Amino acid sequence: MRTSVLLSLLLALSRLFSVAQTPDTTIYDVAESLPIPLMARCQLNQHPGWTEDSIRRCAESQLLALVATNIRYPEEARQNNLEGTVVTSFVVEPDGRISGIGILKDIGGGCGAEAARVLAALDEAGLRWQPATRTGKPVRMRQALPLRFKLQEALPYYVNTAGDSIYVQLDTLPNFKGGADSMESFILNRLEYPAPYLDSCRTGIIEMALLIRPTGKVEVDNQLDFNNLGVDFQWQALRLANRMNGLWTPAFYKGQPVITSAPLRVLFKSDRAGCRQINELFDQAMLLANEAVALTGQNELEKSIAKWDAALALHPGNTEFLYYRGSAYLSLNKRDEACSDFGQIKNILGITWFESLRRLVCGW
Repeated sequence: MRTSVLLSLLLALSRLFSVAQTPDTTIYDVAESLPIPLMARCQLNQHPGWTEDSIRRCAESQLLALVATNIRYPEEARQNNLEGTVVTSFVVEPDGRISGIGILKDIGGGCGAEAARVLAALDEAGLRWQPATRTGKPVRMRQALPLRFKLQEALPYYVNTAGDSIYVQLDTLPNFKGGADSMESFILNRLEYPAPYLDSCRTGIIEMALLIRPTGKVEVDNQLDFNNLGVDFQWQALRLANRMNGLWTPAFYKGQPVITSAPLRVLFKSDRAGCRQINELFDQAMLLANEAVALTGQNELEKSIAKWDAALALHPGNTEFLYYRGSAYLSLNKRDEACSDFGQIKNILGITWFESLRRLVCGW
C-alpha cells in the first residue's frame, strides 16, 4: 500500500515537473504587450518621455518604409497594372525572429510571394522584434501586416539634404572638357601629394561624388577615404575638385541643363624611390580587385572572395576591398564573416558609408 502511494506521488511529481519544463508553444492572438519591430531610430533611450504606443508607431512606420524600399514590383503585376494591399501574416517568436510567414490577402501577379520574400529576407538579414508578453514572459504571437503595392512613375531626380534636385535620368551625361584623356591628364598634373608624407609611402584612393551644376560649377557632395590616408590627403583631393570649376559641360534632361552627380576617384602614390615596392604591391592588389569584381559579375562568389583575400594580403586595411568581400559573404549567407569585414571598416574609419545596411545586418 505504501509502495503504491509513493509510486503515485512520484508519478504526479514527474508529470508536474514535465509540464513545468515544457515550453509554451501556443500561438497567441491576444497578449498584455504586443510585438514591436526593433528599429534603430525608435529606441526608448533615444526618445525620453515617449510612451510604448509612440515607440510602436515609430517602429511600424520605419518598418513599412524599410519594406517599401526592398520590394521589387513583380513584372507580371506591373504588366497587368495590379495595385492594392497584400496582407501578410507571421508569428513573432520569443527570441524576436519571425516564422510561419503567410498571405491572408493577395492581389495576384506575384505580389503576395514578393511580400513574403521581403519579410523573410529582412528576418534573415537580422531584423528582430520585441516579442509579445503574457504574465511578464515572452510568448509567440501572430501578427498581420498590410503592405501596399502601388505603381508609380519613377521621378527623374532625387532631392538631397540641401534641397537640390539631383537628376539620375539624363539625355546627355556631364562631360569634362576634352574628354576622359584630358581629365586623366588634369588629375595627373594637378593632384598634389602632401609634401610632409612623401617618405611615408601612403598609397590609396579617395573617391568623391561631384555635383555638377548647369553653370559648370563643381561641388563635392561627399568623400570616401577608403585607405584612411588622412585629412591632408582629403584636403588635396578637395583642392583638385575645386580646380575643376568651369571645366565641365553640364548634363541635360529634356533639353535643359540640370544638376547631376558624377564620381571622381583620385589615386595617391608617392614618387620617392623608397616607395617603389609599396606602390607595386598596391598595383598588384588593384589588379586582383578587378578580377574579383569580374568574378562577382559572373556569380562566382567563392572565387571572388579568394581574390579579395589575396588583394587584402597585399594591401591590408583597404576598406573598399573589405566592403566588397563582405558583400560577397552576405550574398552567400555568411553573415558572421560579412559582419567581421563591415566591423573592420567601422574600426578603421570610425564610420561607414553604408551604416544603415551594417546596422540592419549586424546590429549596433
